[in-house]
Amino acid sequence: MSSKPPRVRPHLARLPGYAPVVPLAERARLAGLDPEDCLKLDANENPYGIHPSVRDTLTTALADPHFGSIYPDPNQTELRAALARYTGLDSDMIVAGAGADELLDLTLRALLSPGDSIITCPPSFGMYPFLADVNELKLVEVPRRDGFALDAEALLAAIDRAAADSVVVLTSPNNPSGDLVPRDLLCEILARGATVMLDEAYIEFAGFESSAQDLLSEYPRLIIMRTFSKWAGIAGLRLGYALAHPDLVASLIKIKQPYNINQAAEVAGIAAVDCVDEIAEQIDAIRNTRDQLYDALLGIEGLSPLPSSANYILVEVDPGIGTGRQIHDRLAAVGVFTRTYSDPLLTNYLRISMPQANQLDILLERLSSVL
Repeated sequence: MSSKPPRVRPHLARLPGYAPVVPLAERARLAGLDPEDCLKLDANENPYGIHPSVRDTLTTALADPHFGSIYPDPNQTELRAALARYTGLDSDMIVAGAGADELLDLTLRALLSPGDSIITCPPSFGMYPFLADVNELKLVEVPRRDGFALDAEALLAAIDRAAADSVVVLTSPNNPSGDLVPRDLLCEILARGATVMLDEAYIEFAGFESSAQDLLSEYPRLIIMRTFSKWAGIAGLRLGYALAHPDLVASLIKIKQPYNINQAAEVAGIAAVDCVDEIAEQIDAIRNTRDQLYDALLGIEGLSPLPSSANYILVEVDPGIGTGRQIHDRLAAVGVFTRTYSDPLLTNYLRISMPQANQLDILLERLSSVL
């Protein structure tokens, strides 16, 4: 009898894995600091946290002795009805997942077979190449131009060369550069018959007028991904949703894990929709802080921020003051945790998520202290 563990599929054993952010407590420990004195600006979370109204609803739900003891609704009936109110779409065009990441994975597995292709435009969200690796998909990368704008000509050419069942994955606003997918380019891609998975995880910070949601009725091959992690401040509860043609939604509901949304996430998601106007005040505060930080960064020698429609700013670091990693490490030593990347395209860049409005001066003071 063999004493070795079972063998993992070779292509999975070779994967580098996804590089997530390090938890706040661990980063603070490494810096020798109290977590309360640190600014966690590395994961694009809502700095104000879960809204008090949502927290109160969760507290009330937890007081029910039967809460969590029975399985949640596999058809997500109440949650999808709430999302229908939020989006203005019929509930048969909506399916929820344990974060948008689950739905990205589920949709790729539903539409593509091993060896098929996804087309991406790096630098973008690191989950896309990760999912391509896990699902044995061919990754076709169309690098962005200087300033990280999409290379429309190269992207359209790649789409024309690709097989008909390929999936184009775009992000609007893009993570980490913060720019939106131009609407005319998106329409051109869809008009060519391409299947587009559009990740709108940060769309609330851009404003729904920037969403492509209205194109769903015209283009049945458009799939939009969204999340509650950012705008609603419940990243730890894992709740996202997809908007798509009813036929695709019906298939996704059929093949998803039956109880993929836990009861706490469902309660919190419905409560967030019910107090969306109050949470919008947080979103406005984050957008104002973003604009103030952008203006301040413009005035700091050696730093060049990119305009952003999201809740973060990507900052180019002049090599004369160090690499993105070096500035990242200096900031970490004074309790400001930002995001840097191993991607060669982002060597001299740093991504800063928005702090609370009353923490902006602290951020700027600590930034100045390390430059």
